[in-house]
Amino acid sequence: MIIKPRLNKGAIMKANPKIWIGFIAIMAIFLFNTAGFAEDWIKPGEERFFFSGGVFLPNFDTNLRVDDKTLGAGTKIDIENDLGLKSDETTFWLGGYWRFAARHRLSVGYTQFKRDATATAKTDLTIGDEIFPAGASLNSEFKFKILPVNYAYSFMKREKFELAASIGLHWSSVDFDVKGSGSLGNQDLDANVSANADVPLPLIGLRFDYHFTPRWTAGLHGEFFALNIDADTFGFSGSLINLKLGTEYWIFNNVALGAAINYFNLDVDVDDNDWKGELDYQYWGPQVYAAVRF
Repeated sequence: MIIKPRLNKGAIMKANPKIWIGFIAIMAIFLFNTAGFAEDWIKPGEERFFFSGGVFLPNFDTNLRVDDKTLGAGTKIDIENDLGLKSDETTFWLGGYWRFAARHRLSVGYTQFKRDATATAKTDLTIGDEIFPAGASLNSEFKFKILPVNYAYSFMKREKFELAASIGLHWSSVDFDVKGSGSLGNQDLDANVSANADVPLPLIGLRFDYHFTPRWTAGLHGEFFALNIDADTFGFSGSLINLKLGTEYWIFNNVALGAAINYFNLDVDVDDNDWKGELDYQYWGPQVYAAVRF
């Protein structure tokens, strides 16, 4: 599969002003509350708690299929092109970790994406137990939530860098809804299809952080999972890749500003009670955020 990233050049400028106001307000609170905490500078790798959150502006490429026992395999749908869902979105993300020992960390994060659109079917679409004919009006919604939890052990930890291996669980929740309506000839259409699944995937990964100075750190974090067993056994079968390259500058002892690029690809066959089919979901884009440490 050849990945062709698509960057919406105007995404940052078109972001909802309320998101930027909220982001700036959070940063201002952090700065106000931590401006006087710089007496004992925390060296990189010596923090006990680390929290970060900010704005994410990803571009999406999503293909899926919803099958039915009676109608068989559904139509493979590109939801951005076929259903009119936007290929970009502005959202928040949160994350953090607890360094409970010098080389040991437990981390958790949360991100949610939600897109909806109204479009006219260009061709006949078989989705689940419904056939939506060409010309039907389609109202679609796609929600994707991510909750990663992992443990990392730093098998190399030096003054200038830290290299860690991680293992954990990447919990993804997917909800897809389509409602079709319209009058086509002698046929009145009023149909609704819902498909949802939870995809808990165990992940292994590597994390490398380099400290240019006590104030400036950059890092690369990659996670991977692949399971090629029949989906009937585990409810899913496929692969997941998650890569993040970022940098942070500590303007105060406890407060930093950061920027990152995140790439994510989930490609699975699903055999869940509420969704049988497949999902190929990928996104990539920039992040800007604030971080605090203690």
